[in-house]
Order: sequence, then structure tokens, then C-alpha cells
Amino acid sequence: MTVEKDIHTSKITAFVPPVYDWLYNHRDLYSFIDNNQWFINLITLGAYRKLVNAVLREVPYKGRVLQMGATFGSQIEDTAYKVGRYGYYLVIDNHPRQIKRCENKYQYLFTNLDFERADATKYTSEEKFDAVICYNLLHELPPVSKTKVVDNALSLVKPKGKVIFIDYHDPGKWNPLRYFIRMFNRLYQPFAEKIWERDIATYATHKNGFIWRTTLYHRGMYQKVVATKKSGTM
Repeated sequence: MTVEKDIHTSKITAFVPPVYDWLYNHRDLYSFIDNNQWFINLITLGAYRKLVNAVLREVPYKGRVLQMGATFGSQIEDTAYKVGRYGYYLVIDNHPRQIKRCENKYQYLFTNLDFERADATKYTSEEKFDAVICYNLLHELPPVSKTKVVDNALSLVKPKGKVIFIDYHDPGKWNPLRYFIRMFNRLYQPFAEKIWERDIATYATHKNGFIWRTTLYHRGMYQKVVATKKSGTM
């Protein structure tokens, strides 16, 4: 596979740190990843389908759903089907190449799916959502941005609405894959290991208005954290 750097690069803000230029500004590379489900399954060590299904179990049919950060593979497509034609599904991303890729891929497939270029730390909406998804987003962000994204996601859901986080989890010293993942992250994802060190709920400035639950997957390597907004909470 030849990787050709896209010469039409754009300014990257704090939401998409420059350390990810190796991925988001190399068109051949991100196209290869997006179009080869077997490769996505490989780099998630076989957990991809489990993680996508974990999200789908939380997404409400006919709901109003926001996703912070575009993803590769079939996750967006699967979620759009779950939301259904009478729901609404909005995916935001701060990188113009990601938005363009998704629009080209899905513009004729789903009438309930929109894409918007926006920073997840600052995005606002007059109408709240039934669910907000952060799928493997937090590990890409420095700690300050993690807090901003978590706080903003929590602010965007209705009472009884859910914020769904899928991300890495500390697999524990007994898991032999821990050392492979640590080496990969230190080479290519310098902020990822921080997600091992703290519970996602601890990044929330005001977490008491939510009920938090965590489910581990793939021998503790990944986690789903769901924050459900309590009734009567503004």
C-alpha cells in the first residue's frame, strides 16, 4: 500500500491534535482503513464488533443522537440503521477531511444522517439529544480537552438521556496484550495511556447529576461507560 500525503492539509485545533497528522492527513491511509473492515478488526485485536454492538444497545430507536467524532468502518452506518428513518443522527468532527469522507460515503444512503464540522469542546445545540456518543475519541485528546469534551457531552443530553463513551481501559498487568498496546500507544497515540490512569467519570466537572455504569470488554482492554442523566436535572 502506497501512502500519499494529502497536500491540501488544514489547520488542526486542540480537538484533533497534530500528532494525528499521520492518519487524518494521509488520504490513502485513511481510505484503506475505512474500506477494510478486517484491518479495523485487526487493530482492535478482534474487539470491533463487540464495541459497536455495545454502542447500539444504548442508542434509542427513533431518538435524537449526536456523535462527537467521525469513525472508520461501519460504526456510523450501523448506528444510523439503529436510529431509524424517523430519528435524527448528527456526527460532528473538527477535521474537514473526515467530514468530507463521511459525506461522500453516506450522503445517498441515509436521510436521517447529517455531518457538521464542529469542535466537540464547544459545540452547542438549542435542542438536547437522547444520546451522545463518544466512540474512541477521548484517548486522542490531551487531558484538558478530555475534560472539556466530557463536560460538553453531558450538557447536551435530555433528562434520562445517555452519554456513551467507548474507549481503552487499563487491561491489567496479567493481560499479555497490555505491553503491545502500550508500545503502540507510546509510538502513535501519546494521550491514550492517560485513559488507563483515571475513570472517565473523573473527567466530568459536575458528575453528580448522572448515574454512571461501566462495562469492560475484551479482557478489560476496552470499556463502555454510560452516564444517564437523572430526571429533573437541568
